Amino acid sequence: MTAGQDPFVTSLVMLIRAQDRSGAWDGEPDEVLLAPFVVTKEQRREIPLIGDPDPDILWRVELFYGAIGLAIERRTGINAAPMMNIHHEGWGRMLLTAGKLVVINAYLRDLHRFGFDSVDAMVAKANRIIDDGIAVIGKFPEVAAA
Repeated sequence: MTAGQDPFVTSLVMLIRAQDRSGAWDGEPDEVLLAPFVVTKEQRREIPLIGDPDPDILWRVELFYGAIGLAIERRTGINAAPMMNIHHEGWGRMLLTAGKLVVINAYLRDLHRFGFDSVDAMVAKANRIIDDGIAVIGKFPEVAAA
């Protein structure tokens, strides 16, 4: 399966397009919309860690975990909603909750440099997180359904 056929990528692109109120991205291919999520090691080294994280980066983090929540919901039928708390210095926490259950508890650091080496690397990371979340729901289905 290529990244373009992955359910996570489908969810992520859907969320990105849903944010486009003016229709500016209507004609853009999915690869263009996913390009900001790819940050090479060289690009990361050039990004300073001083100052507030760029709002576009915070938006991409929210979209990434939102798409993970959608993928979990599609596979389990249980809504996994993201909650993000980020300090102005670029670190914080992302939680995905289902019912009364914390499905994902991710500590985020160096958000100034958020990104992946490739779309395939992003998909692999997302699918590991999705599988972890589904496993937690499987262990505690009654709490997730509460």
